[in-house]
Amino acid sequence: MLDSLHQFRFPEAELMEGEQVRAYADADFSLSHQSIIDTLSQVLGTKHIPESIVDLGCGPGDMTSRLLTLFPQAKLLAIDGSVSMIQYNQSFLEKRNQTKHVSFLCSCIQDWIPYTSYDLIFSNSLLHHLQDPFVLWSAIQRAMGENSFIFVCDLIRPESFSQCEVLVNRHAKDASDILKNDFLNSLMASFTIEEVAKQLDCVRLANRMKLVQISDRHWMAHSLI
Repeated sequence: MLDSLHQFRFPEAELMEGEQVRAYADADFSLSHQSIIDTLSQVLGTKHIPESIVDLGCGPGDMTSRLLTLFPQAKLLAIDGSVSMIQYNQSFLEKRNQTKHVSFLCSCIQDWIPYTSYDLIFSNSLLHHLQDPFVLWSAIQRAMGENSFIFVCDLIRPESFSQCEVLVNRHAKDASDILKNDFLNSLMASFTIEEVAKQLDCVRLANRMKLVQISDRHWMAHSLI
């Protein structure tokens, strides 16, 4: 069997429901999530304190909560196409008394038409779920204003199945079988940094954003300040 993933990705289901959502919500992503939030804080510094945030593909709530902790006065719109994810997110924030400035929207982002621009357009681990990556970049462009700051993170597709298995064993060794399988599928469904660079070029964001690898499995793209 061919081991190479260099030229091909294996798309997974766009929406998570049922046991997948429960496993994802119960998983401990605190280290990687906080690392991403710390990076966002460092990149923004004191030059750009957002008053409005949209969290595209918000998931079950941990990352949304960390955004609200970093920017407690901001109004935030949490969007996810999964009903279960939105329910988990809302419950997660309610337990932490963080819903005061939050609106929730269950919608696939290709159907979302923003009525305003956002100071911070944030997305973590959504791109690899999409059959068409330009669905995300188009949504970002619809939400952009003149001074919007874009911050996107996701997984990097390894060059081989073997490397996928190494990453699963390294980072999800003690996870449930459901989570291990989901992580493996997500790695195979992800894009390489070179592919993301081409996407940014196609939507004319390449000159406005910095794209870097931030871990053995993650890339980050953010607006230039």
